[in-house]
Amino acid sequence: MKWGPLTREEQQEFQKLLVKMKQFSTAMPASKRLQEQEVSMFAGHQIVSWKSTDYLHRKDPCPLPTRARGLFTSCENGEERIVARGYDKFFTIDEVRRTEWAWIERNTHGPFEMTVKEDGCLILAGSLDQGKELLITSKHSVDVPHSKVARRWMERHLSQVGKTIEELARFLHSINATAVFELCDEEFEEQVLEYPERARGLYLHGINRNSVKLNIWSSTEVTKVAELFGFHKVERFIMNTIGEGREFADKVHKDQMLDGRAIEGFVVRCKLNESNEPYMFKIKYDMPYFMFHEWRHVTYKILSKERYLTRFPMTKLYAAWFKQNLERFTGIDSQKGIFSARRQFIEFYKSTGGNEAELFQQKPVKAKVLLILATFPDVVKTTLLQALSNLFGFGLVKNSKTETHQVGIYTTIASMFDNYDFVIAEEHTSFPVLSETLTADVKSIVRNSSLDDQVCKLLTAKCTAKFPKMTETECFELDAESRSNNLIETLIELNPVEDTIPNLQTVVSELCKMFPDKLETPDIELNQTLESVRQTAQ
Repeated sequence: MKWGPLTREEQQEFQKLLVKMKQFSTAMPASKRLQEQEVSMFAGHQIVSWKSTDYLHRKDPCPLPTRARGLFTSCENGEERIVARGYDKFFTIDEVRRTEWAWIERNTHGPFEMTVKEDGCLILAGSLDQGKELLITSKHSVDVPHSKVARRWMERHLSQVGKTIEELARFLHSINATAVFELCDEEFEEQVLEYPERARGLYLHGINRNSVKLNIWSSTEVTKVAELFGFHKVERFIMNTIGEGREFADKVHKDQMLDGRAIEGFVVRCKLNESNEPYMFKIKYDMPYFMFHEWRHVTYKILSKERYLTRFPMTKLYAAWFKQNLERFTGIDSQKGIFSARRQFIEFYKSTGGNEAELFQQKPVKAKVLLILATFPDVVKTTLLQALSNLFGFGLVKNSKTETHQVGIYTTIASMFDNYDFVIAEEHTSFPVLSETLTADVKSIVRNSSLDDQVCKLLTAKCTAKFPKMTETECFELDAESRSNNLIETLIELNPVEDTIPNLQTVVSELCKMFPDKLETPDIELNQTLESVRQTAQ
């Protein structure tokens, strides 16, 4: 496929998009800003990264001016243009209505191109200065460690086939496109799956036209470009029907291996029946990927002496072993040492008579998650809870301050689980009996529910004039081991004397670590979400 400059129609589409994005990013009040600009300088060029309010991608129809996730523009010779473009935001099977198998079967057609989802970080490469300069970015930023490491890898790959950075830049300029990579380098950053030295580097998995509408090269054409410039190729499988693709994906899920190695899953490319436009979705696997991801998360929690949530039975054994051998792992930092700990645990497990094959046959608990805010009545963070609901689309049950009104809350929460995997209950610790009945009753109604408690227990007397009376007559310390609270599985400690932003950042970060298969860190700045909540409340 040969691309060139944008057509007149494509240029008009881009100009309209640019106007909308600028309007959305400068709208007043700030609550109406659905786009965000981040400006950087690179090789004498001003590069603008455009980020969107992430949860809005889930709405159908999407209210955003573009679904592109990773979009960079710059002005050259007095004309603004797209210099790097990622894929349109796409989702995992059953994550949204448009990724339910039934919807895909009705609304798409083949061929279905299934490419292995490598476990790294996204890298974009585009051209500047009429192909004289190569721009390398992460998903949303230019001057970050990931893009610098990617540049070094790019030079290494290119030199192995006698190519240069300039030749790649000219190639991308000639087709007016972005190259999309996965950076897999555990010397730089350990993710979840291990890559032997020969397999580290940049995996080319996409060539995207620098246009408003998503326009992509086929996986066959992308593979040819990877071979030409010396990049790693992603494995690909072409299926004629979605039935064939699903059968193949199920077999890999059952085997837990593809060609002898564990994988995160597949990215599937096909086309929509109605428009013939490209359509993409993800298939992700619990085993061993998400179990290993959970071990990684639990490791950091143990090192920081924090509580943690587990969904895989084997994680409890891993955690117990890690605690007993903590002195071995004092050198583990934010990105290094996890693989070593995991390997040592598996060897320990086998040495005690454990079967390694059985280790990977476990099923995670598919939890419905109830989030409870436990705090003093006069300092309830209603804004925080509403912002959290807006960011991820969680269900939210508002608090009622009397015991009588609380009685019906259990049925309300249970019914919300029909439509939501996560529900927030705005509950106080004022009535310990409510804490006990709330967790027990919801657990009895909603099977496989998980109870996650956001706890504010750093309150000081200056927060409220009623502090002495409240602490004596109404408030009780939350004890996760007590009869009232022993169904609570993990705690996220917040600070009620701080602003809402740092508390929201804490909750978002912790939830994304606990549920990586369900939640992704939002792209949009959190203060914009908070401002939107405040404006709505006025």
